[in-house]
Amino acid sequence: MPSDDRVQRALAAVAPQIAAFRSLVASTLEHARAILSLDEGANHAKLELGALGSRIDPIRFAALASGGGGLDPVGRERVGRAVESLRALAEASDDSFVVELRSGDSLDVGVRDALARLGRVFGLANAIDLARRGGYVPRVHDRALDAWPFELWTQRDRKTVPPLVVVLGPAELNAGSLADVLDGNAHLALVVIGDAAPARLIRLVTPRTFVLQTTKADSFSRFTTYAGPAVAALLQGDVASFVHDPDAGRAPWQRIAISSRPAKPPRKRIGVQCPVQQLDELRQLEALAERPSLSTAPIESLAPAGESDPTERLASWLLNESGVSSR
Repeated sequence: MPSDDRVQRALAAVAPQIAAFRSLVASTLEHARAILSLDEGANHAKLELGALGSRIDPIRFAALASGGGGLDPVGRERVGRAVESLRALAEASDDSFVVELRSGDSLDVGVRDALARLGRVFGLANAIDLARRGGYVPRVHDRALDAWPFELWTQRDRKTVPPLVVVLGPAELNAGSLADVLDGNAHLALVVIGDAAPARLIRLVTPRTFVLQTTKADSFSRFTTYAGPAVAALLQGDVASFVHDPDAGRAPWQRIAISSRPAKPPRKRIGVQCPVQQLDELRQLEALAERPSLSTAPIESLAPAGESDPTERLASWLLNESGVSSR
């Protein structure tokens, strides 16, 4: 993992989400271990009962003891493999939440691969219960041992999306590609190394997504506490710094606050983006953040022609245009 202090700051910013995810993994692991323990207990009881125990079906005994279905040998082996995969996930360091992209790598692919690897806890939780009930389908559920794609996550799963810190270059910052995985309580922190396009994250602004673009590593507090999908980018270079907070209002201009703007218009190509495209993103940021204002034109210039009072003519015209008669 890069020694860049900004990466450590980004990891600290998603620490609560990491803790919540680790708690989910731990509880799922304990659930799987409990199932195996109940099954082992049933077999132990059979031995303790001697001659009577020889007439007891341990699987049915486990079903009675656990209140659910017992495990046959195949099911037991499947739950055992799930336990091993969950144990590896539980013991993984915080580095497992960091994705490093090389030049030319896809941001979308890198993020989805990491989410699938961490999100196997969701597939395993389902597979464990199916192994007890006899609904386990190997070609579907075996894949959860290694990865569980975001497309298979339920809405409940997405409430505990594992957070990610992505380290990448400016050419790989195709922010728009992240839109589909920004759901539930997803938190993505992007650490960009090198001069970036000035308003790259504007493409992710939607009514319920928190967006932070900044050059300051100490600006993450609101990002950390936001309850919903959130993305933050630590950038370098002559860029805009802004925040889009869905809780700040209904209109875009109420939700977007620009704290700094580029000193100069973009002049060089960054990745696939030419200066004109970069300028378009800057203009979009300005347009969304612009507060509407009342017209300062004289009322006579706004009112339709006529001999009556301009205010009355304008009011009558507005009523007619809205479909409400003035009479």
